[in-house]
Amino acid sequence: MRRLILPICLIAGTSLMAQSVRINGGLQVGLGLPTGDFADKKTSDGEFLGANDGLGIHFGGHLDFNFTQHHQLRLIANINGFASKKQDIYSAGYYDGTRQNSFGISQFGADYVYNAGTPSRGGYFLAGLNLNQVKAKAEFSYYGDSEVTQSGRVGIRVGGGYTFNRLFSLEGHLNSVAVDKSGPDGLPYDAITWVSVSAVFRFGR
Repeated sequence: MRRLILPICLIAGTSLMAQSVRINGGLQVGLGLPTGDFADKKTSDGEFLGANDGLGIHFGGHLDFNFTQHHQLRLIANINGFASKKQDIYSAGYYDGTRQNSFGISQFGADYVYNAGTPSRGGYFLAGLNLNQVKAKAEFSYYGDSEVTQSGRVGIRVGGGYTFNRLFSLEGHLNSVAVDKSGPDGLPYDAITWVSVSAVFRFGR
């Protein structure tokens, strides 16, 4: 799947040369809620291995390539951060200390956006592919921290939003990033998934 992202970007560049395309940029910021194993997977001793329902935040920027008033390609770059609730750890009935998990996900990709109205007002839908670097860290109060990094992980996201005017939109999307469970940098699940809500600010429209 990761091989599809480069062709999408090349297609966008070719289309730019073939026709007049309006380009605008913007910023996005919002909140993320972990889902699936990323939210609540535990060890047999009850230790949470993911974000433990901890709320995440994200921010980033984007470029919109407006081919028509309905069809758009968006290049995005996002930084996502999650921190779990601190949890008490016990072994054999005795208190060991605390554990807290944190995650950083750097994301670059491309979304296809369909505007049901116009780029300046109305609802829209999006679907896209992205590449991600995932950093996961477990901090323990009773022994050394553990940290792993996985790069080049393929992700998808689907969602939609509503554009109130040429400068501001609200949108939501479901995100899923495939991760590796094997090796020294393996994570205890197959995918990191979360739902996000973003405030989107645009310039140049």
